[in-house]
Amino acid sequence: MVTKSRRRKTRSVAKAAAPVAAAGERIWVLDVPFRAPAPGAHYNGAIKAHVYVGDSLPDELTRYAAKPYSYQQWTEDELNGTRGPSATAAAKRLRPEQVEGAAAIVAAAAAGSRGFCLSDDPGLGKTLTAVAAAKEVAEQRGGSAILVTVDRPTSITIPHWRASIAAVGDGGFRWLIISPDQLKKLIARNGRPKFRFDVVINDEAHLFRHDSQRTDYQRRVVRHLDPPDKAPFVISMTATLGHHPGEWRYLSSLLAQVHDEPPGRWDDLGARLSESGVPLERRLGRWQWTAEAKSSARSQADAVARVREWMTSADPAVMMHRSAPWGQAPIDGLGVDLSVAEREQYEMDWGEYRREMRIARTGSDGARGRAALIRFRQKAGMIRAPHTAALVAATAERGYQCLVATEMVSTGAEPVADLLEERGISVSRIFGGRRDAENERLRFQRGDSQVVVFNTTSAISLHAAEHLADGSHATDTPRLGFFHQPRYSGIAARQTIGRAHRDYQVCPWSLLYAVDTVEEQAAVTMVDRLMVLSAGVDGDLGALAAIARLFDADWLGEQAFD
Repeated sequence: MVTKSRRRKTRSVAKAAAPVAAAGERIWVLDVPFRAPAPGAHYNGAIKAHVYVGDSLPDELTRYAAKPYSYQQWTEDELNGTRGPSATAAAKRLRPEQVEGAAAIVAAAAAGSRGFCLSDDPGLGKTLTAVAAAKEVAEQRGGSAILVTVDRPTSITIPHWRASIAAVGDGGFRWLIISPDQLKKLIARNGRPKFRFDVVINDEAHLFRHDSQRTDYQRRVVRHLDPPDKAPFVISMTATLGHHPGEWRYLSSLLAQVHDEPPGRWDDLGARLSESGVPLERRLGRWQWTAEAKSSARSQADAVARVREWMTSADPAVMMHRSAPWGQAPIDGLGVDLSVAEREQYEMDWGEYRREMRIARTGSDGARGRAALIRFRQKAGMIRAPHTAALVAATAERGYQCLVATEMVSTGAEPVADLLEERGISVSRIFGGRRDAENERLRFQRGDSQVVVFNTTSAISLHAAEHLADGSHATDTPRLGFFHQPRYSGIAARQTIGRAHRDYQVCPWSLLYAVDTVEEQAAVTMVDRLMVLSAGVDGDLGALAAIARLFDADWLGEQAFD
């Protein structure tokens, strides 16, 4: 006799079975948004996606068809035993510096290196460099599978990478483009990777600098602790390596190889660096500069240079950093005079913030302190929103296309965008997890909107004259950038600047703040010590500490400004 519980279990197992196609049929794995109508398709628990099985895909489902190099297409190919279509885009020729970069990566792979760190300045063309190199390395290894991890928003970053691969040619290899948050899909129930990749490209590799679930998944997928001959070749791409060498965890196995030591010896990177004389110590659960190094920009620069040199002086080199030939972005502070009513509101909010901080400090409540800091920054941003909108509108009317960088959505991005549109200024909105973010980006790039308001710090292009996927070019209208809500992390600030100051296009930036307030003091600190950083963001922690003191928040730890 079959019990009710056993019947339920049997149904559950059946429901979780992978889809099967009969003779003459095909399995389509669909990208169906939440609650979207998909007549004829059903959700399959085994692959955690909507599928359709039949001889052809109905017209009403074609909009959900898997896109080239997506996880849906990868799964579909696995189920059907065939290859889906490649992406198409206007062809692009590599510039000399991209050819040079790809050659350096290929040389490292040919010499048996387990990876390469490409840390060129933003806008030098790291994407095409990595695509070209990955194809050659995969061919060297006789492999077929290449994984690319990209930053959010994926509605922009994945199409960008898909078009870039198509522009250079995918070489007939199987490509998979996913975000770090999707890496868990590549891990089997036993905790091991489901697939073997020959080459892995980690775009914005600094995303894996801290302990997190996505970092854990990434380490498993790239077989971080395996010997070099058992692991994929990993191309780590970032213009902002980390706040200090102890955060270069995604390079620890590469550093181990440079020192001819097993990967496990360098798994706790901070400890191994400290043992080697790099001035780091463990505090608040993280490796940080020692107190002595924290007070000396020279000590920090020397330590970063030393660790870099281990990789750049290898034969062949396993790291490359080249400064942008068009120079650093011009950046300056721009003060805003508050009205009497606005200043009264600002002082009231500042007083409330200080009271909250004193209470939090007395109780050693870091969470409450950080919440108070966020609330104050939100209120300050709301007060200044009309001034930012007026300035940006006037700048757009002078013929510029403007970028407005914010951090918060409801108290920064939305009110500024709304106020601009009330003035008759067309605005592209790239914030809030919009699925149409790429369309919004293209509206700005093609000149259909005069302003883009965004809170994305990396992996999108907003510069003049960009070569677009369809072969056309973005407008050559000069860009000007405005930080409405500046980021207190040097990595985020540098990445934000690089959205338009790239590919030989110069984009000046202004950091907005309220005159005669604590914001002005913070702005001065950021302009002087935060915005002109090297690729290793030397001295960034010193700037964060200075800002923290201004906000009476130095006791919160660096995570308040990460």
